[in-house]
Amino acid sequence: MSQAPDLHRLRRSVAFVGRLSDGVLRLGPLSIGLDGVLSWIPGVGEAYGAAAAVFMLVQGARGGVPVRSLTLCAALMFGRTLVAAIPVAGPVVADLFLAHRWSAGIIVRALDRRLAGQGAGRQSTTNRQNGSPAAAQWVSTARARGDTSSWKRRWKTAACQAQIG
Repeated sequence: MSQAPDLHRLRRSVAFVGRLSDGVLRLGPLSIGLDGVLSWIPGVGEAYGAAAAVFMLVQGARGGVPVRSLTLCAALMFGRTLVAAIPVAGPVVADLFLAHRWSAGIIVRALDRRLAGQGAGRQSTTNRQNGSPAAAQWVSTARARGDTSSWKRRWKTAACQAQIG
């Protein structure tokens, strides 16, 4: 007997790996993560990148992410791993090519859509009666991207519209 996967747990794990891989240190508009640092060590960076990619793809498949989205994520991360294998220039390009972060965002958005469809959006208990699933999806997507300024504004707007409408 198999249990349905906990979509919230899968979502958190994919978002965490995306941040760890490509967003630990921010320098203005640029960010670097474990993947960027390890890409300078021959073989180690590729191994980490492949392991992180497989983990995110498996979590996405367990969560019921559409095959089209998983294929796009696999292509992004595979391309990044190939580019990183090029001596000297590869790690420089790989530091700027945030494939794990982008892929994590795609998978997280797909999981958010599944959660909103189940009526289990990312709403707080105080706003459960007044908030809307659309507001919860916007908040989750903005948080996954690290966009903390706009998710608060979107939540307030969507929650107020749900109260009025």
